Amino acid sequence: MQACDILQGLPFPDNTFDVVYHSHVLEHLPKNEAPGFVKECFRVLNPGGILRIVIPDLEEITREYLRQLEANIENMDERTEANYDWIMLELLDQMVRNHSGGDMGKYLRQPEMINEPYVTDRVGIKARRIRKQVAARKDTVPAKPSIRSKVRQSISSISTQFIPKAGKASEFRQRGEVHLWMYDRFSLARLLTQAGFMNIESLSPTDSHIPEWSRYELDIKNGEAFDPKSLFMEATKPG
Repeated sequence: MQACDILQGLPFPDNTFDVVYHSHVLEHLPKNEAPGFVKECFRVLNPGGILRIVIPDLEEITREYLRQLEANIENMDERTEANYDWIMLELLDQMVRNHSGGDMGKYLRQPEMINEPYVTDRVGIKARRIRKQVAARKDTVPAKPSIRSKVRQSISSISTQFIPKAGKASEFRQRGEVHLWMYDRFSLARLLTQAGFMNIESLSPTDSHIPEWSRYELDIKNGEAFDPKSLFMEATKPG
């Protein structure tokens, strides 16, 4: 493993790798820095090499948002309203959050979730792990909190309602958790074309032109996708 600042270029010679893979990286780069990074991926690939990118799928998220919006306008109930609240978080929370995990993290850690199957189907393995942790905590009987503990919890709850000072918010946003841009299959394909790639294709988590793809368990493990609603795209460096 080698640490580097990818905005300063990749520390490898030209034509080094048969495959370059990055998952949920590109959306954290400033839009104007993305072309340079993709060109670096092109540079270090061997002729005929494959680049595989996994990112949040703006098209899929916005289509689902509109579907949930229309469902609630036509016939709202408790479950459809919960689905709407979740997809709104999925669309916006990772762009505007000012604390780790954001409101998506809070949502996933609720004691009860009326739309748990919907959310875990969208988020995948990570959400199922969090929900298992929540269930495990519910199965243990907590000690009765003291008055002092209740006061501290109240103060903590109140303090989280305030937006951090500009300096702290800026520091948080520089840590890499916040999305700086989003892509769909058109904009990502265009970015890859401009970098010189060919054979650009949207695939599923299980499908790939990378030999023996399934054994690496990068996008899927034990038949379950890590990020099931993401955009999975591959492209080839001309030979």
